[in-house]
Amino acid sequence: MADFPLQENVSLSKYTTFKVGGLARYFIECKSIEQVKNVTSWAKEKALPIFVLADGSNVIVSEKGFDGLVMRIKIEFVKIKDNILEAGPATSMEELVNQTVDKELSGIEWAGGLPGSFAGAIRGNAGAFGGEIKDTISEVKSISLVTGKEIIRNNTQCKFGYRHSIYKELANEVIVSAKLKLNKGDRDELRKIADSRIEYRRQRHPLDLPNSGSIFKNTPVDNIPSDQLDQWKDNIKTDPFPVVPTAKIIADAGLQGLKIGGAQVSTKHSNYIVNLGGATGEDIYELIKKIKAVVYEKYGVELEVEPELLGF
Repeated sequence: MADFPLQENVSLSKYTTFKVGGLARYFIECKSIEQVKNVTSWAKEKALPIFVLADGSNVIVSEKGFDGLVMRIKIEFVKIKDNILEAGPATSMEELVNQTVDKELSGIEWAGGLPGSFAGAIRGNAGAFGGEIKDTISEVKSISLVTGKEIIRNNTQCKFGYRHSIYKELANEVIVSAKLKLNKGDRDELRKIADSRIEYRRQRHPLDLPNSGSIFKNTPVDNIPSDQLDQWKDNIKTDPFPVVPTAKIIADAGLQGLKIGGAQVSTKHSNYIVNLGGATGEDIYELIKKIKAVVYEKYGVELEVEPELLGF
């Protein structure tokens, strides 16, 4: 056995916000860059596949689990100097919003109430209320799970897109830190904005039941057949380009409240699936497939899944 705290046959349901998932053959929480490198070297020697897990808020795991090593990144720190913030990948977005507001730094107050970790937000270029994490990223440091070498990319090299970055394309890299370039702001005004975002989510999102946030990306206007778009012309918003909220499309398709097993399309926000209790990853996956099929049949719209799917 390795000389670091490796566990075997660990239920991943404990580490996902959906509370679903089978067993990981091996599991470790890495709290330092050095540990990431050591674990990576060990897994390479054993020819084990590696899955990198952050806080589990944007992943759906099959009951089949993962026959390899699940590396949960728990590197957490925040450093602020002038208008530059550097943070560890496991630092919560809530912590970053609070610290930047306290330091009177503007740039991520739009993320008030945003769940998940800093690395998760970078990987998926998280955004809301017209803001995106790419707007403030100056550099990202990662480690190759193949070579163990550190890689630093600037904003352009991260290839940010709509809920996308190069890190979604590179399964063999793990983010270990990143820097934000922020602007001076007024503390009271920043707090007001952040709190309004938190309240918006509290009012409209099903936060009382296990979920993984939005299941589908919002739908670009360009992806909607012209003969269907007129019905949603009053719902178009900028996010950051013209989109129709997928929640509206799903609701109009009559899918709100639909259940498969213990999984349900939320009655509070139709772009959420919730675990009513006892749901499996397979229940959620089958519900996702059902939503996609019905929406495509009714409107010719192809929905794009936002969370990562593991084991399906």
